[in-house]
Amino acid sequence: MENSTETKLNNTRDGVTQIGKDLRADAHATIDKIAEQVPPATDRLKAQAHTGVDKVADGVESTSERLAARGKQLATSCRNLTESSREHVRASPVISVLVAAAAGYGISKLLGSRSSK
Repeated sequence: MENSTETKLNNTRDGVTQIGKDLRADAHATIDKIAEQVPPATDRLKAQAHTGVDKVADGVESTSERLAARGKQLATSCRNLTESSREHVRASPVISVLVAAAAGYGISKLLGSRSSK
């Protein structure tokens, strides 16, 4: 009886040992499959990140160039307006003073009505 019990225990132990070996092999195979997938996924993410950064940087650079060009246009327009205003004031000083006085009066009425409310 002891032999049959001992044989059953040995068979059970061998079966459990084999299950452990199979689980270990399956786990290693799964880890290897996952490890094979990680570098391509990492490479794709890295490439997408670089592409995204390049698009943002290009957009910022383009916007910066457009703003600089608009700034130059605005500065030129301001210089032209200032020069034409100076010429107009030199040509018609009395009218310029009257227009400035009327503008000052209008602004004072607008600001005066706000402060009284």
